[in-house]
Amino acid sequence: MFKYILLSFFICNITLAQKYQLTGTVYDLKFNSTVGFATLRIEGTNQVSTSDENGVYKFLLPEGGYKVVTSLIGYFSDTIYVNIEGGDIVRDVYLKQSEILTEEITVSGEDPAYEIIRNAINYKNNFNSRLKEYKYEAYSKLVLKSNQMSVKDTAIMKDKNEMGIFSILESESIGYFRKPNEFKEIIVSKIETANTRRGVALPFVVNFYDDNVDLQEFKVPGPISNDAFDNYDYRLTGTTTIDSLTVFKIEMKNKSELVPQFSGTLYILDSIFALMKIDLTTNNAAKLRFFSNINFKQSFSPFTDTQKYEYWLPTDNQINGTGSLLGFLQFKAEVFSVVKDYQINIPAPPGTFDKYIIKVQPGASKDSSYWAKNRLIEPTPEEEFAYKQIEINEEKRKTEITISPTAINFGENFASVPLSYYHYNRVEGNFLGLNLRYRADRWRTGADGMIGYGLDDQKLKYELSFRQRLLPDRSLNFGAGIYRKLTTMNFDVFFLARFYNSMTSLGIKDDQYDYMYNSGWFARINYSPVPLFRFEGSIQQEKQQSAFKNTNFSFLKNDQLFKANPPINDAFSRSVGFSMRLDPNKYKYIDWGDDNESRLRLTNFPTIEFSYENNSKNLGSTYDFRKYSVMMNGRNRAGFLLNVTYKMGFTYLNGEVPYQSLAYFNANPGGINPALGFKVMRYQEYLGDKLFYLNIENDFGKLIWGNFPLLNTLNFVAFYNAGRSEISAKNFNLSSYKGYSETSGIYQEAGVGIGGILSLFRLDFAWRLNNFKDGKNFNVVLTVDNF
Repeated sequence: MFKYILLSFFICNITLAQKYQLTGTVYDLKFNSTVGFATLRIEGTNQVSTSDENGVYKFLLPEGGYKVVTSLIGYFSDTIYVNIEGGDIVRDVYLKQSEILTEEITVSGEDPAYEIIRNAINYKNNFNSRLKEYKYEAYSKLVLKSNQMSVKDTAIMKDKNEMGIFSILESESIGYFRKPNEFKEIIVSKIETANTRRGVALPFVVNFYDDNVDLQEFKVPGPISNDAFDNYDYRLTGTTTIDSLTVFKIEMKNKSELVPQFSGTLYILDSIFALMKIDLTTNNAAKLRFFSNINFKQSFSPFTDTQKYEYWLPTDNQINGTGSLLGFLQFKAEVFSVVKDYQINIPAPPGTFDKYIIKVQPGASKDSSYWAKNRLIEPTPEEEFAYKQIEINEEKRKTEITISPTAINFGENFASVPLSYYHYNRVEGNFLGLNLRYRADRWRTGADGMIGYGLDDQKLKYELSFRQRLLPDRSLNFGAGIYRKLTTMNFDVFFLARFYNSMTSLGIKDDQYDYMYNSGWFARINYSPVPLFRFEGSIQQEKQQSAFKNTNFSFLKNDQLFKANPPINDAFSRSVGFSMRLDPNKYKYIDWGDDNESRLRLTNFPTIEFSYENNSKNLGSTYDFRKYSVMMNGRNRAGFLLNVTYKMGFTYLNGEVPYQSLAYFNANPGGINPALGFKVMRYQEYLGDKLFYLNIENDFGKLIWGNFPLLNTLNFVAFYNAGRSEISAKNFNLSSYKGYSETSGIYQEAGVGIGGILSLFRLDFAWRLNNFKDGKNFNVVLTVDNF
C-alpha cells in the first residue's frame, strides 16, 4: 500500500454523541522525562491511542467512566481511572521501568533468535488463517520538508540548518481491509497547508506482519515472512520486559545488498511470540527512486474479534524518508499515524469495496478550530508556524508575481517558463519569445500561448492551444489550437533538450535537429467509455514549407559552417484520423470529493494502440497517402533481477508520401534523450514507408555495484534495439531530400547503462551489431531514466 502515500507528496461529518478530550502526558516515573510512543488502551474495548514524541496523548470520549491502561516495552503498565462529566480532562501517566536490557548475548551454535523467529512465524500464520477482514479508524499526519520553497521560523527552530516545512497534510479516516487484497480508505475529515492542491495522509502504508511488504517498485520480504531465513540473519541481542513478560530484542540483518531487504530491530513477546514492535530500514536495493533512506517504525497491540480470538495489528506507524532530486532539491518526509477501534471479522457494509480505493467525503475539509479539538497528535511550533505562513504566502501568490525554479507565476492561474524565452538554431538564429500558460479548476481547463520572432529567419511565430477535461474521471477530453512555428522534424523536443541544443549550437556549431515550417490548426477529442478502451478522433490542416540555414555564427569553430537544413516537399495537408488504445490493466480510483477523480493502475499488462491517418487529395491535400500504425508497450517486474520495459510496433504508409511524412525511428539526435530509443542509430539516418521497431531494456538494479559504498545508489541497465525500414522506389524518388537510406535487413544495437544519476538520468554505452558506419558504431548517450 506504499504507493498510495506517494500521492500525498506531489500533489463526512460523522454524527456522534458529544465527545470530550482526555489528554495528558506520559512520564518516566524515575527520571520525570516524557515517554514517547507508549500505547494507551481503553480497557474492554479496541480503542487505543499513542503518545507522540513528546509523550502527549489524546482520546475523544463521550461521558462515562473509563479504565485506561498505558503500556510500553521496558516499563510496567499503569492504569488510571477517569470519569468524564461534561468537560475535558487532563490526566498524566507515570510509568515505572521494569528491567534494564540485558547485555549482549554470546552463544555457540545456532543463535536463539532463530527459534524465536520460527515461533513468531507460526503464531503469525495461525492468526492470519483466521483473519478475514477488519475495519479501523485512524488519524494520520504527513509533514514534507525541503530545502527549497519551504518556510521556517528560525526563532523557534533548534537546528538552524534544518529543512523548512514544504507542506503538511492531516486526515481522519475509516479504513476497511478484506482478504486477499481489497482495501478502502474513507477520508472523513482533512486539513492541509494552503499550497497543497490535492492530497491526503493515509494511515496504513505497510503492515510488517505481511509476508511481502509492498513498496510499489518492488515487494520486500517481511521480517517474519515464511521465507524470512532465506533473506535475513537474526541475532538475540538482549531482553527486556513489559510488566512481568519477557520481550526479546532481536537484531535483523539483510543477507544481500543486491536484493530488496530490510535491516534493523525486532521486539517479540515471549510465550506467545507476537511481534510487538519493529524499527527497520531499507537496504540499498530497496530504496525508492529519489529516496536515499527510508525508516519504518511500527508498534502492534492485541485486538479481539467477536469470538475472542486475538490478533496483533498495527496501532502506530512512523515513516521517515530522506532524498534529493538533481542533487540540489533535498527533502524529508515524516509520516505518523494512530490506528484505533478495530472491528475484526465483521463484514463490511455492502458496496464498500467498489472501484474507489480512496474516497474523500464531501465537506471533509475542516478548519483549524475543528482540528484543535480533534487531532490526536499536537502540532509542533514549527508546524503551527508553517500552517499560518504558507497560507499567507498562498494568498499573496493568488494576486502577486512569484518566482519558482521553473516558472514565473502571475497570480493563481497564469505562469510563464523563462527557459523557453530564448533558443538558438541554424534556421532562426537567435529566437526571442514569450509564453503564457493558463490552468484553472484543478487543471481541468488549460490553455497555452507563445509568440516569438527569429532574428535571422525574420519570421514571426505563434501558438495558441486550448484543452478541456469534460468529465470528472478524465474520460472525455477536447483540445484545439492554431499555430505558425518552426517544427523539429521527427523528434519531440522537450525544453531541457532544446536548451542543450541551443548551447551546443552557440558553442561548437552542433545543431542536432532538422527543421520545417508549419502553419495551421488542429482539433481532437478523446473518450474512454471504460478503462479498457480509449478512442480519439482528430482533424488537422496545415501548410508545410522548407526551412533553410540562415546563420553560421557560433562562439567556437568559426572556421566551420553549420550543415545545411534539408528541404522538404512543400505541401498543403488536410488530414483526418482516429486511434484506439487497448488497455487491459485493472484500475482503482480516488474520489477527491470535489468532482475530480484520479486512477491507479494495479496490474502491468502491455497496452496496444492502433492509429489511422487519411491525408487525401479528396480532402484538398497536395499528396495522397494513408498511414497505419500499431504500437505495444509495457513494463513487467518479476523478482529483483527482472524489471523489463519494452516498446514495439510498425508503421505502414500507402500512397505518395512526401519526405517530411516518412516513418522514422526514435533515434538519437545527441544531447539529452528519452528512454526506449535507439542510441547509436543517428537522427534521420533511416526512413521509410514501411518500418518496424523493437526497444527493450532491463533494469538489474544493484546487481553489479550494490556492495560498493560509492556506487551503491546506481543501477545497472542492459538494452537491445532492433528495427527495419523499407521505402519504395516511387517514394524515394518523390523525396525532396535523399540523404537517408533504408536499413540493410534488421538493424540491431545493444548496450549497457548506469542509471540513478542524480535520481533522474542515465548514462548509456551502446554498440551497433550490424549496419556498420565508419566512426559511428559506438555512442555514449545521456538519457532521461525510465520511471
